[in-house]
Amino acid sequence: MGISGTPDNQVGSAETARGLALTGLVIGLLTGGISYGIGEYWIDDHDERFLAFTTLLFIVTTAFSYLLLTEAGQIARAGLGAFLIGVIMTGPDYFIFSTLAVETDNYDPFPGMFWLFVGRGLAVFLLIVLLKAGFERGSSLFAFPFYKDVFFHGLTLPLITGGAKLFAGLSLLLLFAWAYLLKQMDVDFFHRLFKEGWFLLPFLGAIGGLSIALMRSQQSVLNALRYVLLLFCRILMVITALFTITLLLVLATKGVGVVFDRPYPSIWMMVLAIAGMLIFNGVYQNGQGAAPPIWLRLPTLITLLGFPVYSGLAFYAFGLRIDEYGLTPPRLTGLVINGLVAAYSFVCLAGLVTELNWRGKKWMPLVGRLNILMACLWVIVLVGLASPIANPWAISAQSQYRLIAEQKISADDFDYGYLRFKLGRPGDRALEKLLKLDNHPEAAAIRDGISRARSAESYYRYKTPIVPELQEAN
Repeated sequence: MGISGTPDNQVGSAETARGLALTGLVIGLLTGGISYGIGEYWIDDHDERFLAFTTLLFIVTTAFSYLLLTEAGQIARAGLGAFLIGVIMTGPDYFIFSTLAVETDNYDPFPGMFWLFVGRGLAVFLLIVLLKAGFERGSSLFAFPFYKDVFFHGLTLPLITGGAKLFAGLSLLLLFAWAYLLKQMDVDFFHRLFKEGWFLLPFLGAIGGLSIALMRSQQSVLNALRYVLLLFCRILMVITALFTITLLLVLATKGVGVVFDRPYPSIWMMVLAIAGMLIFNGVYQNGQGAAPPIWLRLPTLITLLGFPVYSGLAFYAFGLRIDEYGLTPPRLTGLVINGLVAAYSFVCLAGLVTELNWRGKKWMPLVGRLNILMACLWVIVLVGLASPIANPWAISAQSQYRLIAEQKISADDFDYGYLRFKLGRPGDRALEKLLKLDNHPEAAAIRDGISRARSAESYYRYKTPIVPELQEAN
């Protein structure tokens, strides 16, 4: 199996992309202008800023998705698809912003940070890839895509986005360097102009939109980058297999303690699994070819055997922490993501089963189809994790309540301040439920702990209360 090049249905994409330069410039300019208007006249002048932030992200997401989806003769369909992606993101955006805007100091910010910096971008990327690959099937908006198209766009769109960001960043750097140079020549107008939001945001939007369109037209560059990435995956696969063998031997001889004695073992196991998953897909490629040479095929099979081990160890580590300390938003998120990683182990298992037909014409034919389903599952889970359906604060508050209600932890060791200052309203409701545990053997200690949490000014003061003697001395 060779390294995949450009599919036949992408031959005319360079000409199409060059024709999008003006479109990208105009859409970027309008998006930047609208963003400035929302920031200047809505966010700054209204108390309900979460609605303004939600609207702002909807506009930016829709514009960005359209620039990546649109092709010649697909303007309406791309617009509808981009609008749909923006709508899907609106629900989680509104929930996260509205929740954190109510009592920012009393909510653990992790779910919001994870959604905005990880989950949201990944969900948008997967939706664009699935829709764009579906466009290759015909005129239907919701056509189920072929995996070869999903793989091609999944590999290409990050390159386009990364290149566009690089171009936009260099343009901004050049702009400020030019303004600084003119300022040294006693021409201060441009230096002040480039600091004005009404100019800077539309300018950045226009540069960003134009950069996406121009980057899409650079098919020779994209082909070269794809080739390098896929070649790099082949090299990394051999290294990953050696690491997998070494780790399995260490676990067999020294036990799992060698992993759990280190900080954050679950996170490291998930990182190894996700890295291996990406490398495997780089070797597997578009699922159209025969098996690779034996020197690459065997390391790939060894790496696939390591996935269940990684996800299993991560589950075990999470289970130990949750059983002892209950769920928190970070643990809940990590548990869900590890569930997705574990689910991919079944994809790997399906691939290993097909290896029984060692001389098959196609290599692991089931993996390509299951990869599409996994992409859909990732979108559903990521969006659900940032919605009221899987409210991380509420689920964590209920878990913390059960921790003490079921006497899994003593009342003196329980962290009442976490419910009070990190889980917001669900945490307050959990504290009220704890007050009603009259039959609990440590009911008095529970009431004392809740009283101390509610009298504290902040979580820091709850954890480090002022000693009365020191207070009198001051």
